[in-house]
Amino acid sequence: MSDKGAKSQRYALAVFQALIEKWQTALADVSAALSKDQDRYSRLMDGSRTVEERMEALEGVLPADAPLEMVNLLKLMLQEGDMDLLPEVSAALGHAVSGGKQPVRAEITSATELSDAHKQALQQALTQQYGEELVFYFGVDASLMGGLRVRVGDRLIDTSVATRLAALRESLASVVR
Repeated sequence: MSDKGAKSQRYALAVFQALIEKWQTALADVSAALSKDQDRYSRLMDGSRTVEERMEALEGVLPADAPLEMVNLLKLMLQEGDMDLLPEVSAALGHAVSGGKQPVRAEITSATELSDAHKQALQQALTQQYGEELVFYFGVDASLMGGLRVRVGDRLIDTSVATRLAALRESLASVVR
């Protein structure tokens, strides 16, 4: 890489880090304000209140210089009921800037509830194949009829009976046509 290229990369990284730090500071300020004002936090988290009422409570703790994108993120988190994730979002931003690996979601769906031993065996096998940064989520979907559907990041492994039957049906239909 040329000297100009290296310099431009450093400048771009400095801008990126400054933006992330601004976001982290603003998110930390909101989180601290909410932890100090339990009444406001209760209003934010009260699902029986209208979204508008909850938004008003949120706007009272937003920093004056908060970027519009961050305000929109916080409003989305409020609508989705995820305001308790503020510290984790801030930490994930810092982790992204440092270049560290992000956690990867591993969703395992089965037709029936898996035993703890089966869950542990799946976790070990997937960790061995995909690495240590997996976060596991287990679910049940009776429509699978049997087998598993495993999604790790953007990869899908579907060994369910329902999918096999659908493939067989498609295969038979293509032969009959």
